Amino acid sequence: MSKDSTQKDNPRVDNINEEKDLFVWIAPERSFKKRDKDFWITVFAILVLVSIILFFAKETFLIVALAGALFLYYVLATVPPQNVTNKITNRGVYFGQLFYPWANLATFWFGKSLDSHAIFFETYLKFPRQVSLIIDKKDQKKIKKIIVKKIPLVKEEVRFIDKATTWLMSKLPLEDKK
Repeated sequence: MSKDSTQKDNPRVDNINEEKDLFVWIAPERSFKKRDKDFWITVFAILVLVSIILFFAKETFLIVALAGALFLYYVLATVPPQNVTNKITNRGVYFGQLFYPWANLATFWFGKSLDSHAIFFETYLKFPRQVSLIIDKKDQKKIKKIIVKKIPLVKEEVRFIDKATTWLMSKLPLEDKK
């Protein structure tokens, strides 16, 4: 008996070459938080003060790099993200049109990015090392149930830079907590 006739006779045998959507959702392509005028005035004032110090240290390239980084952050914080369709399939994860096969994904965890809930994937790739997708909090259990069968779930690591940033933001808030 050939393989083809077995698949026709037994409808429960799935074609492993067929890609199946396991979970599909529409979400913003990145986390977004609208910043007020006071925030930008504070950040700009800090940049000016740091630039004056760096100017006397003759670090003009660093001043230009910091100004460029601030401009990029301003653009990302003022232009709202578009919505994209994300998918988890039997072959991997789609982030809009970008595809990451399971073989390229090492681990995953859930966390927050600005005011949004997200799922983070650590990859084996040189770039990007980490991929994050915005999710709805109520879908977290469904997503976890699917992905944990493919790659391990790890606890979000709190690294030194995360601790230092949290401490600095508590001492030097850039905006009012409302």
